[in-house]
Amino acid sequence: MMDNGISSAMAFGALLRDNPEAARIYDTCTPQEKQRLLLRIESTPEEQMADLVSSLHIGL
Repeated sequence: MMDNGISSAMAFGALLRDNPEAARIYDTCTPQEKQRLLLRIESTPEEQMADLVSSLHIGL
């Protein structure tokens, strides 16, 4: 069975590819913001990942 963090990261990546606005926002994140987001991704259940991706526009 896959680690939850890995499956969450995979779900995040897939959703990011489907959401150009969120991908653009993610691309402009600083390394520190990306690290904070990674910690959130690891603790977010896969079924809630779409909400996390769509909330990128309100900041990290």
